[in-house]
Amino acid sequence: MAQKSSSFFPYLIAGLCALLGACSGNQALQDRFAANPSLGSSPSPTTTVSPTPTPETTEPDTPTTPEPTPTATFSTGTFSDLDKVGDRQREEIEDLAQLDIVQAKTSQEFAPQSNISRGEFARWLFQANNVFFANQPSKQIRPAPSNATPLFTDVPPTHPDFAQIQGLADAGLIPSSLTNDPTASQFRPDAPLTREDLVRWKVPLDQRRALPNASLENIKETWGFQDAAKINPNIWPALAADFQNGDQANLKRVFGYITIFQPQRPVTRGEAASALWFLGVQTDGLSAKDVINAPASPSPGVEPTVTPDTVNPDTQGNSPN
Repeated sequence: MAQKSSSFFPYLIAGLCALLGACSGNQALQDRFAANPSLGSSPSPTTTVSPTPTPETTEPDTPTTPEPTPTATFSTGTFSDLDKVGDRQREEIEDLAQLDIVQAKTSQEFAPQSNISRGEFARWLFQANNVFFANQPSKQIRPAPSNATPLFTDVPPTHPDFAQIQGLADAGLIPSSLTNDPTASQFRPDAPLTREDLVRWKVPLDQRRALPNASLENIKETWGFQDAAKINPNIWPALAADFQNGDQANLKRVFGYITIFQPQRPVTRGEAASALWFLGVQTDGLSAKDVINAPASPSPGVEPTVTPDTVNPDTQGNSPN
């Protein structure tokens, strides 16, 4: 048995050597393939997947409406009930409201067809005159001081319109003891304004001069009123002056064409506004629209800016000899 083992050993050694040689040959073969990359296996092709293009969403061309150019506007006190009057009177009321001369009667309602009181019209008349002629102190009416002695027993200094009513009386624009009217001890601020009152108070502010002499015949010939005999003679001069004002006459602008005056008929708030919309005579008057559109006056004490174009080049850099 020992002899078989020893005889087998050489064969085992030989087999091992052969096996090692084969392995060595395979390694050399692999080295040759590695040394020549062109003989190696080609890499698997990589498929690049391009992203599917998203079709652009094309919106149909739509016409572009240009935005309106903003224009400068005044803020107005628009009333909710001006559909009850015509376009002209509505514009007159809105113009006066824009100047803060007239106000609503209740909430947002102007009540153009309601009667206006004497006290309210006196306040509007005073305000209109001083707003229209804000830059002309010589044409303004001065308010009465609160410590002034009242001219009317029913308009004490505590009355909300005392300064305006007494101011108009001090200026001689409404009858009072100052105008030697014995019946004017009371003003009756809550009584309705009549057509006679409107003409007697407003026309002197239009004319700003002595009113012409007039007679009953003169009123009949000019105005042609069928009820001229019912008109207070104190109103004749104002009616005569108003007729001379042509198309700017208060009666024509406010009441249109009339053949009867109805001197004691109450004046409505809308009619009062129409009367106050224009102050003055045809050749020298102002409307509320004129006042609104008037350019702003420069602030007092502000010197105009001198630009290089307005400087005389001959005076620059020169010093006296």
